[in-house]
Amino acid sequence: MMNPLWLGTRAWQKQLLGVVALCLVTGCSGGDSPPLAEATGQVTKAGAPLVNARVEFYPDGPGGSSYGTTDQEGKFELFYSTGDPGAALGTHKVVVIGGSTDAAAVPTAPAAAGEEAGEGTLAPVGMPGGPGRGAGTAEVKGLTAEITADGPNFITLEL
Repeated sequence: MMNPLWLGTRAWQKQLLGVVALCLVTGCSGGDSPPLAEATGQVTKAGAPLVNARVEFYPDGPGGSSYGTTDQEGKFELFYSTGDPGAALGTHKVVVIGGSTDAAAVPTAPAAAGEEAGEGTLAPVGMPGGPGRGAGTAEVKGLTAEITADGPNFITLEL
């Protein structure tokens, strides 16, 4: 039978600390994220900025989706599904959801308690637990964009 006293030795504690440190340095979490590049852009409709629209990028190749929300000038910044800034490299299918060309009509109040808001949430729009698309919300599909490593990646989307 093994002696349980070895658990209290300093050598064992040092080995455990070494393993934990190695995991922190090398990333024991799996790190399934592909290489990302910063990506920003602007959405306009008939030449006017599209305000408070949800912009979703879905890569044709490996990697997860990236999301952003347009500001008062129709500009957005993409955040990968893990919350990191950027998008996977390569060609993406782009979906624009909602928004208004009348900035005065867009509410600026923060999300109600219990609602998810902002980029980088782990529950994307339209998924269970995520902010809903809502009935009658305009959705534009059929757009594409290319994200490159050498950037800058400023994507102009004219609807």
